[in-house]
Amino acid sequence: MGTMQLVTMANEIAAFFISASEANEAPKSVAAHLRRYWDPRMRKQIVEYLAGGGEGLVPTARAAVELLAAEQPRVAQ
Repeated sequence: MGTMQLVTMANEIAAFFISASEANEAPKSVAAHLRRYWDPRMRKQIVEYLAGGGEGLVPTARAAVELLAAEQPRVAQ
């Protein structure tokens, strides 16, 4: 799946959770949705996109992907 398609999907999910929950809970809800319904490869791809700048992610989606990124093991360089 293309990265920009993932960005669009993440933004749409964020828009739903912004309207369905309190603003400070929305990123956690989006991250939970991504964990539950997105394939691990999709999550990895969006986390890598965020590491490269994450242009186009709305703030709530960006915060959710940051939560996912924090869960991933660090790779020594």
